[in-house]
This record gives sequence, structure tokens and C-alpha cells, in this order.
Amino acid sequence: MSLFTLLMVFLTKYLVPFLFAIGLIHFLYGVIEYFIVGQGGDEERAEHGRDLFLKSIVWIVLALLVHFLVLLIGWIGTVSLRPDSDSNSPNSGITPRVNESILQVPNAPSRQDQ
Repeated sequence: MSLFTLLMVFLTKYLVPFLFAIGLIHFLYGVIEYFIVGQGGDEERAEHGRDLFLKSIVWIVLALLVHFLVLLIGWIGTVSLRPDSDSNSPNSGITPRVNESILQVPNAPSRQDQ
């Protein structure tokens, strides 16, 4: 495995779920602070709960940005920018070819029967 592949796997499997977990924890703690503890008349705790809501939004947006950045980098790594590329990747050609044998449906008429 290349270093690039290991980095992509690390980001996808560990960093993005970690960022989502932090956002979810902030959100749940903010709900408890604002709606349960803050409604008892403690304005300082209610303000702290609102701050946690904002932090949870920031963490979740950050996790989404990292996730989409990883997807974009992975997509760019698989796209060939030259149409005459000699790469063995499936996206190396510019014109797609239809392969009739990809999906064989039993008892379905073939194009020769029509």
C-alpha cells in the first residue's frame, strides 16, 4: 500500500468519525445544558448550552468538509486527465465502451434476438 492510500484510509476510517463524534457529544451536552439545566433559571448554564450548540455545528461542518475533501482527493487520484493515457485504471479512457456481458439476465432476450 502506498502512503497516499494509507493516509486516505486513516482519514476516512478514523479522523472523520472522530470529528463527527466530537460534534455529537457537544450537541448532546448542549441539549442537556440548555433545555434541562438552563430551564431551571440558571442563565449562565443556558448560555453555556447555546455555546455548545454553536461548537457542535462547527465540529459537524468541519467533519463534513474533511470527508468531502477526502472524497475529492480520492476522486482526483482516480481520474486521468489525458485521454491517451496508458494507465490501467478503469477511468483511463475518454470514451466509455458498452460491455454486453457485464449484467447477464437469465431468460431475457439478447440484442441478437430482436
